[in-house]
Amino acid sequence: MDDATNIRKIARLTAEYMISMVGLLTQASGMDPTDILILNAVSAANVAHIIDDPDKVNVYWSQGQTIPFEVRRPITSLAISESLGLPRETCRRRIKGLVEKGLLARQPGGLMAVHELTDPGQLAEMYTANVQLFRRLVRKLRKHGVEV
Repeated sequence: MDDATNIRKIARLTAEYMISMVGLLTQASGMDPTDILILNAVSAANVAHIIDDPDKVNVYWSQGQTIPFEVRRPITSLAISESLGLPRETCRRRIKGLVEKGLLARQPGGLMAVHELTDPGQLAEMYTANVQLFRRLVRKLRKHGVEV
């Protein structure tokens, strides 16, 4: 099912989803898309070591909690720069601004995302909106005959 037609369908529909998500996050936060990308990359990296383990992650998510900071792992700004393909200086400057805004914190070993503490209600709204956009993506993929 990975013929050229399906690959184009998947590419276009997932691009539509990503653009919608960036628009949603930009509108809700008032932040620059590059800052949003960096903030989300740090946040994802902080929990990457446990996110694929349903037993560990469901303990927190089933109770409606975020993953506690004590089980998260920091990530370096260099690792973020490399993972996003952004120049080191751009990441350094953007990260400095995100730290000053209280959305990222410097810890021994790197950076931790702390934006979840700033406005949990807004974060819950964005999660809900993401779920709606993702479900729309899945519906469109199925409508176009792409196996999900």
